Amino acid sequence: MKEIISTNVLVQNKFTMKKMLEIYQASKQFEGTTYLYSKHKAVDASNLSKLVSFLLTVKPQTSLKIIVEGTEVQNHLEHIKDMCSNYVSVLRMSEKRLINTAETIQL
Repeated sequence: MKEIISTNVLVQNKFTMKKMLEIYQASKQFEGTTYLYSKHKAVDASNLSKLVSFLLTVKPQTSLKIIVEGTEVQNHLEHIKDMCSNYVSVLRMSEKRLINTAETIQL
């Protein structure tokens, strides 16, 4: 069954191109979807051009929400957070929720 989880992080440093590629590659390999959300804009992390343009606009001291949907969401979110440990600090982590595919969820 699909699950969804999110975390709010505070961006400490600007993302490097290498780090953006790491996030992209991890999101492409994940069996689900990874979204980044900030200032009323969301992007699918498996779309490299949109991810790069989105992360280039995120300034330090900006809040960023990472949303993971799919299977094994906890592991993937931890992997993304560990990958970005020099760039973000975790503010708050949500609880994992199961998704009924017949229903919609408002975030």
